[in-house]
Amino acid sequence: MKTYFITILMMVSPFLTQSQTLENPVKLKQINVVKTNFRNLKDGEIVNKTIQFKEGKLSAIKTSDVIQSFFYNPNGLLDMTVKEREGSGWKEVVNYSYDKANRLTKFSKKYDENGQYVTKTITITYEGARIKAITKKSNNHQNFVEDIEYVVENGIIVRRASRDRNQQIISKKEYGYYKNNFVSQKGLVGDKSTQYYTFDDKNSINRLIVKNLFGENYKLIVPIVSFHEDEFDLQSISENNQLSSKSTSVDFIGKSGIYKYNSNNYPVSHALIEENGIVKTQTTYFYE
Repeated sequence: MKTYFITILMMVSPFLTQSQTLENPVKLKQINVVKTNFRNLKDGEIVNKTIQFKEGKLSAIKTSDVIQSFFYNPNGLLDMTVKEREGSGWKEVVNYSYDKANRLTKFSKKYDENGQYVTKTITITYEGARIKAITKKSNNHQNFVEDIEYVVENGIIVRRASRDRNQQIISKKEYGYYKNNFVSQKGLVGDKSTQYYTFDDKNSINRLIVKNLFGENYKLIVPIVSFHEDEFDLQSISENNQLSSKSTSVDFIGKSGIYKYNSNNYPVSHALIEENGIVKTQTTYFYE
């Protein structure tokens, strides 16, 4: 009887562990970023950024005079962000819409352009292995800005093509992956340079953030949103943390960084330097 009980316990134990892991996931509390730019000042111009979380979900990004607030829909997906500058009427508002499968269907951004408020709207449709993203702007008389098509294989985007008004391809990029990391983007049409990225073997802090923002479809949503919002990098869908970037383009400024980790193999700090030595960024991560 004792042996039978132990056997049952061994069978159930992995499920108990998994349940406990799901109920008690790693949760970010705050990220502090100190960015020093030595381009114009001998001692460096310092920019401080504080990224705050609530229940592990991104709630606000603050600099010295700008705050960006994040709001979520009933399904826990990012619904809206509002960016405001202290002491002024300047504001940027972004809205996200999803279908019943929690796939992104619309991204709209209202922002100031040359003293006039403009609304940019990206409408996303899904056609089998292809995703279409059509961009329109309220101040464009022909009401058309960009036509992007993404190709999906095995649940990830592998190609991105831009078309002009005559449906001719003017830009095409191919994305490369290795061990669930976004390791390259190669230009096939238009800009034919290639960017390369290397990664560590620890738990990605950026992936943790975007999964809590966009849910199970983050691998499809982030590549689309990353071209419109600076807060989201294309590489953040990777399983591990990015260590360096380089390119075949002579104009590209590569970056390299070093992480330190906690007992859960998540970063506690990151020291990043642009390879020209002008910009250095120190990031510290705090967890609940």
